[in-house]
This record gives sequence, structure tokens and C-alpha cells, in this order.
Amino acid sequence: MINLDRSTDRLDRVTSEFARIGIAFERVPAIDASKGPLNIPAAPHLAKPEIACFLSHRKCWEIIADGADQHVAVFEDDVVFRCDASLFLSGDSWVPLDADIVKVETFFGHVRLARLFSLGNGHSLGRLVGEHLGTAGYVISKRAAQKLLVRTAHLKEPVDLALFSPNSMICARNTTYQVTPALCVQQQFLSGQNMAPSLIQMSPHCRKSVVTKIRGELSRLFAHCRNRTFWRTKKVDLRPGWTRSIIPAGQSS
Repeated sequence: MINLDRSTDRLDRVTSEFARIGIAFERVPAIDASKGPLNIPAAPHLAKPEIACFLSHRKCWEIIADGADQHVAVFEDDVVFRCDASLFLSGDSWVPLDADIVKVETFFGHVRLARLFSLGNGHSLGRLVGEHLGTAGYVISKRAAQKLLVRTAHLKEPVDLALFSPNSMICARNTTYQVTPALCVQQQFLSGQNMAPSLIQMSPHCRKSVVTKIRGELSRLFAHCRNRTFWRTKKVDLRPGWTRSIIPAGQSS
């Protein structure tokens, strides 16, 4: 779980959130954009907060790449879980063998998936075909963490684009799945939730040049060819009923 040292209020909230679903976590101190230089080659359009956020996720990947676990879940400190998230976060037997990344977060939009199959307990898993940004919650394999550290030695885009936009060649080369209904969401998307201000600020994505757009379309075409997802895809609405699943039945919010 990524958290800035100075974001103690967010740490308190997310600690309670993990306790609510009965899952332990390891805190990974986030890279602070306000402290010192960020020592990694990066595209000039990336702002310091975007670079710091990317480096924070790379810090997690380094731990995973050197660790013993074959799959590890990475979360940011504004995450809110479904009440049944522990059914999946307590083990990795449900993770497909070919999965590099499984996105367990939702942005409450429509997402294009392919080859859906049931995970049980009302959840399904499908290949993520379309763009679905955000890095508040995902499961990553040790193999993928090792590959990503090599492929992101020079930062060219924000971390959520690199992982979850098929217009990125980094994403296009991964085998990525999406859980639906998703297991978590950023707190900002839930009405009635009091959220502490984020100190890991993200800048708006810049307007794409013609060359960037062409490269993006080529990456998307490569992803379709690699994953064989030209046909039989389905646009899935990840919003219905999600907020009613935060609190267990029989309890009031």
C-alpha cells in the first residue's frame, strides 16, 4: 500500500479500511515530489508529481521482483473495498496463469472486456481490451514486475497509461485482466465519503500530438493481434450496485 510519510491522516483511514475486510498490508513509503530530485530519465511533458507517482509504483515492483510471492496486490492509500474483497485478496488461486496484471479497481465507467468467465461469488474475470485508467488497485505477477522494471527505465507516460491504456506499447505487451464487479474504487468516486486531500497529485494528461496518436493506434493494433481480441468483446458497465456492496448485509453505513 503506497502512502506518503506526511499523509498520516490517509494512513489512518486506509488502515481502518484494510481492517474492515480483514486483510493485512505492507506500507510502502511513496516517493515525495517535493523532496529532492527524481533520478530517472523521463519525458519532458511529465510533471514531477507524475514522475514521483510512477517511481512509487516502481518501488513496489522492485520489492515484488525480489520477493518470493508469485502475485502481489498493489494499492494506493485512497482505496475503498467491497465487503467481499477478502475472498480474492486472501489468496491468488483465482489469478490466471498467463496474467501479468489483474486490475481490481473500477473508475465507474464502461470498459471493453473479452472472454469473460465466472470467478464465483458473483464476480467475473475478462481480458481488459479497452482503456481503463487508475492505479488504486491491481494484482501484478512477479514475472511482470521484473519485465516492467526493464521497460520503464525511461518514463514516457503516467503510470496508469503505461499499465492500462492499449495506446501504450507497455500495456499492449502485457496480458491484463479486469475483475467485475471490481473489488475496490478510489474514495473520490463515492458520494458521502469524506476524503483527506491527496498529497500524491496527478497533473492532467497532456494533449496528444499527431505522431503520438499514430503510435497509440499502432500499439492498440499490436495489442489486438497479440491478445486475439478483434472479435467477441463486450462493453461492461462497472457501476451498477457497486456502492451497495461496501457495507456487509445487515449492517448500516
